[in-house]
Amino acid sequence: MEVIEQRAFTALCRGRDGEKVVDTTLIGPQPAGTWILNFLGSAREVLAPVEAKRIADALALVAALHDGRSDLDIDAAFADLLDPSRPPGGFDPKRTGG
Repeated sequence: MEVIEQRAFTALCRGRDGEKVVDTTLIGPQPAGTWILNFLGSAREVLAPVEAKRIADALALVAALHDGRSDLDIDAAFADLLDPSRPPGGFDPKRTGG
């Protein structure tokens, strides 16, 4: 989700399902335009824009699969997960330019 407006301990954010108020206690206050990983109403991590796009693309692919589409390139959508040079545990900002 993208932060629209930071408030005391929450932020108004916009994502694929519209606008939501998200608890930012774990990541601290964030300026408008910051991308965050939201899980169950709580911001868990600040994301680089490139990582936010990867997550959004993966979620869109999962939604398309759920809708019954079969003409999708699953390997392309999750290429970062298939990369053997991917560090254990996830995102490497040096490798992605983020």
